[in-house]
Amino acid sequence: QNLITKSMYDKQLDSGKGTLLHLCDDVIQQEVWVKEVIISYYILMEQGKATIQDLDLHCEELIKEEFGAECNFDVHDAVKKLEKLGIVHRDSIGRILCAPLKRANEIIGTTTEEMVTRAQQSPAS
Repeated sequence: QNLITKSMYDKQLDSGKGTLLHLCDDVIQQEVWVKEVIISYYILMEQGKATIQDLDLHCEELIKEEFGAECNFDVHDAVKKLEKLGIVHRDSIGRILCAPLKRANEIIGTTTEEMVTRAQQSPAS
């Protein structure tokens, strides 16, 4: 969301069409990193722990098996984002481990969808 807001600010002098094109590009880029983060977390849940090389290999294998596509998965960036979220950490020898799903959900906190649902359910003041 911050990326989108910054992009809108940076492109405010563009025409409406230019702004929309920049926004679409930013959303696509944001979707890619979200997918990388989700796939990396999923593999870590399945494996328990993994080296960065093993995680990269398993992510690429999953994409090939499920979608029939070869890719060069950006696992380093995905792990950095997961670490920033606080839902993965490294052990003493550098292997990556993830928090259990329930704990990860608690760490990440309330989603926008949950906030909207709560707001709709609460009585009007």
